[in-house]
Amino acid sequence: MMWVKTMPKLSIIISSDKLDKLYPAAILASTAAAMDWRAELFFTFWGLFALKKGYEPKNVSGDYSQYEDAIIGSVESGSLPSWRSLMENAKKTGKVRMYACSTTLNTFGMKREDLEELVDEIVGAATFLSKARDADVTLFIS
Repeated sequence: MMWVKTMPKLSIIISSDKLDKLYPAAILASTAAAMDWRAELFFTFWGLFALKKGYEPKNVSGDYSQYEDAIIGSVESGSLPSWRSLMENAKKTGKVRMYACSTTLNTFGMKREDLEELVDEIVGAATFLSKARDADVTLFIS
């Protein structure tokens, strides 16, 4: 899908692999796409682990650990789709793009082939900032 420049745009930086951080990013991106917004997500540092093939985030942040069983139970019962499923469906709209941080990739010795197919491109911070520059809403989820 060709991006229409007049569509509102959401840019999100995700630097955590915890479920309580990934879900808000996935829900906001998929909601933005449903509202005919564009969404660009930049996964850096621990957030990049969420895009690693075979890696399934299963924990929440320490401050919210008492809710971990509730989130996992909701996913297992099917009342809450997995965050990855949310992202896959959002990507199918053609309005969501996902970027992996090149610096983080190099720092952790990872390669493109280590990442899920969901990743559109590997970019550095400068490239992502230039993409996010015209966003209507920019969020940092850590």
